[in-house]
Amino acid sequence: MYYLILILLYPVSLLPLSVLYLLSDLVFVILYHVIGYRKGVVDENLRHAFPEKSQEELKRIRKQFFKNFCDQWIETLKLLSISKAELDRRFTGNWEVFQQLGKEGKNTYAILGHTFNWEWANVACQYHTPQQYACVYLPLSNTAFDRVMLRIRSRSGALMVSMKALKSGLAKLRDTQHILALAADQNPSEPELAEWISFMNREAPFFRGPEQMARRAKAAVVFAAIRKVKRGYYSIHLVRYCDDASQTSSGEILQDYVKFMEQQLHEHPDNWLWTHKRWKHVKKPLQKRQRQT
Repeated sequence: MYYLILILLYPVSLLPLSVLYLLSDLVFVILYHVIGYRKGVVDENLRHAFPEKSQEELKRIRKQFFKNFCDQWIETLKLLSISKAELDRRFTGNWEVFQQLGKEGKNTYAILGHTFNWEWANVACQYHTPQQYACVYLPLSNTAFDRVMLRIRSRSGALMVSMKALKSGLAKLRDTQHILALAADQNPSEPELAEWISFMNREAPFFRGPEQMARRAKAAVVFAAIRKVKRGYYSIHLVRYCDDASQTSSGEILQDYVKFMEQQLHEHPDNWLWTHKRWKHVKKPLQKRQRQT
């Protein structure tokens, strides 16, 4: 099945992006106007996140989000065949932050969210860093499609570390100077063990893992913001947050990253994964009492 998917998708990926965006426009019409894919989820998320915006403003954000959402997956398909030179032209960044950390011999934890286009960022980062770049990911349930995504995500030499085999994956980095990228905006599977933080006007559970791992490793921490410049063009802004996470207080990194991510959403509200049910969990009273003690 894996090879059949590649045989079907690779020729499509060879089409110019200008043509692929016509396909994206068609998918947008189907998802947005015909199916109405997760419109209710997006509307609820936007309404709570931006209570100060009018209904018309929220509709414009919703519509542009769905266009960006469709572009994200068409652009991910393009990663099967896009050249490094073309990707470098379309995805830029202040790579000197990673490069300087490499010169200083520091291992780095890069914390980011699901802002478009995070798949391009995953490939581009390894092209521009002297360290081994690794990314923690959640495998897809479909094995064949998961293999296709692994092929795409590791094409630049990046090491993909499965959340289901985290210990063995991290062991591969033990003797190698590295950058480990972690998405900090995913829903934890066990919210009762998560850190609850106010995020876009509602409390949401956040993985403690990224901060705890960085502190344990005494690693430098970088916050990453991906911005859509225009269709088919992105930039990543890297902020050197600290040089040794172990010197920060408990919860400090995570709290500051949530503020950092909120700023991104306010600046570019259509560029985050609003179909994600980020606030589906509700903090239980027991958790509240435990936190106060």
